[in-house]
Amino acid sequence: MLRKSVIFAIFAATATSFGVAEESPRITEVAIEPAEVTLTDADQSVQFLVTLKMSDGTLRDGTRQAEYKTQLVPGSGSAAGSGSAAGSGSADSVAAVENGRLLPKGDGAVMVVATVIDPATKQPLGASAKATVQNFAVERDLHFVNDIEPILTKAGCNAGGCHGKASGQNGFKLSLFAFEPKFDYDALVNEAHGRRVFPASPEESLLVKKATGAIVHGGGTRFDEHSDSYKMLCRWIAQGVPYGDENAPRVERIEVLPRERLLFGASEQQLRVVAHYTDGSLHDVTRAAEYKAQQPDILKVEPNGLVSTLGHTGEGAVMVRYMGQVDVARVAVPFSHGLPAEAYAHFQPKNFIDPLVAEKWHKLGIAPSAVCTDEEFLRRASLDAIGTLPTPAEVKAFLADTSEDKRDRLVDRLLERPEYASYWSNQWGDLLRVKRAGQNDIKAGTFAFTGWLHDAFAQNMPYDQFVRAILTAQGESAENPPTNWYRWVRNTVSMVNDSSQLFLGLRVSCANCHNHPYERITQDDYWGYGAFFARVSFKRGLGNEQAVIVKKDGAVNQPRTGQTMKPKALNGPEYDYVRGEDPRQKLADWMSESKNPYFSKAIVNRIWAHYMGVGLVEAIDDMRVTNPPSNPQLLDALARELIDYHFDLKHLMSVIMKSRTYSLSSTPTEQNKTDHQNYARYTPRRLSAQALLDAVDEVTGSQSKFDGLPPGTRAIELPDESVPSYFLTVFGRSMRETACECERSYAPNLSQVLDLMNSPELQNKIADQKGRLATMLKDKKSDEDVLTDFYLCAFGRNPRPDELKDATAMLASAKDRKNALEDFEWMFLNAKEFLFNH
Repeated sequence: MLRKSVIFAIFAATATSFGVAEESPRITEVAIEPAEVTLTDADQSVQFLVTLKMSDGTLRDGTRQAEYKTQLVPGSGSAAGSGSAAGSGSADSVAAVENGRLLPKGDGAVMVVATVIDPATKQPLGASAKATVQNFAVERDLHFVNDIEPILTKAGCNAGGCHGKASGQNGFKLSLFAFEPKFDYDALVNEAHGRRVFPASPEESLLVKKATGAIVHGGGTRFDEHSDSYKMLCRWIAQGVPYGDENAPRVERIEVLPRERLLFGASEQQLRVVAHYTDGSLHDVTRAAEYKAQQPDILKVEPNGLVSTLGHTGEGAVMVRYMGQVDVARVAVPFSHGLPAEAYAHFQPKNFIDPLVAEKWHKLGIAPSAVCTDEEFLRRASLDAIGTLPTPAEVKAFLADTSEDKRDRLVDRLLERPEYASYWSNQWGDLLRVKRAGQNDIKAGTFAFTGWLHDAFAQNMPYDQFVRAILTAQGESAENPPTNWYRWVRNTVSMVNDSSQLFLGLRVSCANCHNHPYERITQDDYWGYGAFFARVSFKRGLGNEQAVIVKKDGAVNQPRTGQTMKPKALNGPEYDYVRGEDPRQKLADWMSESKNPYFSKAIVNRIWAHYMGVGLVEAIDDMRVTNPPSNPQLLDALARELIDYHFDLKHLMSVIMKSRTYSLSSTPTEQNKTDHQNYARYTPRRLSAQALLDAVDEVTGSQSKFDGLPPGTRAIELPDESVPSYFLTVFGRSMRETACECERSYAPNLSQVLDLMNSPELQNKIADQKGRLATMLKDKKSDEDVLTDFYLCAFGRNPRPDELKDATAMLASAKDRKNALEDFEWMFLNAKEFLFNH
């Protein structure tokens, strides 16, 4: 937690350190990395990065702008017989540099000097690095896994759209992304009577002729005959297609540099990728790695790791993959290069959220919208926290309150209202698949689970205890309702997939069959996590209800290798099986640990997305390393706050709602209109199906009736998905088939428009003789009073004078006052201001 004084100090420092940028910033320093490097064979190369430190505090890439020269280090000239192409004793005989990439030419050591001319002063600035080349003339024995598989992966041969798909391509199948090297080796060397490789004449091998387009190839030309890939494949074939030592060092992780960079206007940034091997060695794999721009409308990336902007502003990430390892570089294109301090003057921080968000705005050159009105805040907070419109009386009381802390006190009241438990149990009922799926004989179980969820939120059960109760549930559903989660999660695969997606924010399903291509999760990791559920079993309880039992023994085998897996947390500790012990308890222990890298961040991101409209990570349950958060510092701070307050969800929600950031207007400005992920304004979104139906009921004063449920039951109180409602279905309620938040749809469609315009259900509500309008007509309310009441109820505000004047004039000229007022009521229900939370 940050004390308020520290918060304001940070914000003040941030606000004063950013001003209007210089028109022509100067280069103050040139840096080159790596400062020293050793190449141990002729196949290696190194990508230097030249960074320009500017007078405005920014960093810019000078890798391709620089001019490079090599100078021989005294006493290290190329030795006779080293195989160098140039004359012995010269720098050119050791190495050559092109676009920052150093290629070895012979043994020796050189200083690489990079020089850049400052466009402002026309003066040269430089930096130097030392490069040493060893064993240049020694032909290295190639290794299939470390040398050949990267070529096949870079060329896309083993991708899912080519030979890596389940059925292969034209009789030739490779493992996806080189997941099974021995399978790939056998396919290349032994299948098809060995005709794919021809050691006697490597250039005639089917493998290289198809890849170079020398003969017809459905995948087209993957590389040419002058490429490093072609030369290495031919060498490997000429060496007799060796597999290599199975115990050879393997890639343990990769590192991309720079990890984060701002690009201004039309600019570029060279990336450098370093592979860390299990023996501690490092190798530059910049040219061998794969790259993918996660936001292709903002950035593009070349196969050599050169990133360039595309004329659009915003934040992007470049995913880098090499030999099953992944990393990500964050690249942002600011909206403007510095805004005046006045653009931020109205934004006064209230808690630690605000300076962390503001720091990002300064960095990206965006400014916040104004603070929303009291009317907007009341309606927004009520719908977000309890899925319920404020009543006209509540609106009037809130507007009449002149105290400075009335918004904070409103938040406190909302989180203690009974609707809070109903609304949030309904939200989690979607995620936990509380459903009957038409099976009325399990109605008691689903109703019991819904009741348990309601009680958990009503009592503000700590989130770690909430998850533990679900994960470790056993017994009969009547006695322990959370066991109902296991009704639709009945095997190891679904237990792994649902629990990781729900509680860790990770989509790991593809690691069931192969290593995750976009995350540091292997198939062994997947089934090690699955081992936590190895002893879960089921039996029939009373009626058709199920009972969850935990066996004394039980284990999970990895399906590909047959290995018995020990319970192992994802990127976490491994545990031993203990007879009679429920491994799920250790899983729950690990999840709630303060050092868990996923658990607290996953729920923080989910709650933040609910209140702010956009997650710090999108999609909110896809928090992989290659999908980084838009504001990692804020995500970390919120996760720490949750842990410090013992997983108190109400506290977390209160902190978010009491921030200045949450109270910003949804109206965009010129300084933030194109930004959608940095919270410079509130993100409007349509009401959920249940909240919208309840809002329609509130405005019309006509309560919906649900089969088999008591009169007065609201949509946010429905126990499961089987309660019939055409309105809820049309407006996207979740049918609870998966654990994905995305099942709850907010997307517009034609059926919604037609339902709001013409549905008998809506027309009957408007014409209800016990409804809001009929009651006001019986009470002989004036046109002005009726209209004001509808404005307060539907929009949460009083009508503007012009609105009231025009509406009363129209009513005065109407032949049938009741019909005219019904038309106005219909108009309120179809207005965007009603349908959206803003």
